[in-house]
Amino acid sequence: MKKIIADYHMHSISPDARMPMEKMCLAAIERGLTEIAVTDHVEIYAPDYKGKERLMFDDDYIDRYFTEWEYCHEKFGGKLIVRRGIELGQPTCNMEDAKRILEKYHFDYVLGSIHKLYAVDLAFKHYSERTNDSIARKNIELLYELADIGDFDCLGHIDLIKRYASRQGQQVSLMKYPDELAAVLKRLIERGKGLEINTSGLRQGLGETLPGLDILQLYRQLGGEILVVGSDAHCYQDVAADFDAALELALQAGFTQLALYENRKCSFYSIADRA
Repeated sequence: MKKIIADYHMHSISPDARMPMEKMCLAAIERGLTEIAVTDHVEIYAPDYKGKERLMFDDDYIDRYFTEWEYCHEKFGGKLIVRRGIELGQPTCNMEDAKRILEKYHFDYVLGSIHKLYAVDLAFKHYSERTNDSIARKNIELLYELADIGDFDCLGHIDLIKRYASRQGQQVSLMKYPDELAAVLKRLIERGKGLEINTSGLRQGLGETLPGLDILQLYRQLGGEILVVGSDAHCYQDVAADFDAALELALQAGFTQLALYENRKCSFYSIADRA
């Protein structure tokens, strides 16, 4: 069986990671990868948001990312392709800010994600039988907005909400909203955007990937072709974690290839054995 050769979701200097990019690269080489995209967080906030959190993601922070990237790009050239990546959190809440960043800096790959609802992180929402439906519906609304007008390449951990709900003993599944979910996936496909298999749920108590097989199959049935795999590693030990499980899921869902990005242009490599 073929293998996954690229990890397209990991963090180095992100506030919740602070792991030298060099260590992430060394781990990738050790695990047999040929390519990675280091997608450090840049959270986008509404123009009128006054919280100090937004100060963590200023241009000095992004400049520091590129300094580390240039060092690793030179050091590991010939051994590992290190793509310039970014994970933009809820970019549609301030389109001008997101546009400014993507025009100022040159990225190979932009991962678009929803981490927050009304500036409150999904991790800190209160999940209960009373609130689950309203939280899930707002989450899907923002996912559709991102799929519809966001500037990104692939949608990250589409059902991240289920990870945080499970930590409070609740189950929230986007598959309970089939029409709304299908609309998100169709819009991704129409705009030439991709979907991510994020393996972090397998090692963070959830016991499944983000998304699982059900959403992956729906995406494929609707005509989805662009799929990437990311560990969402915040430390070098988690680089390429559970990629065997991700490969099996991708094949089960009907995918025979995975995507790579350079200068925000997509290409593919095969994961299916030829008969």
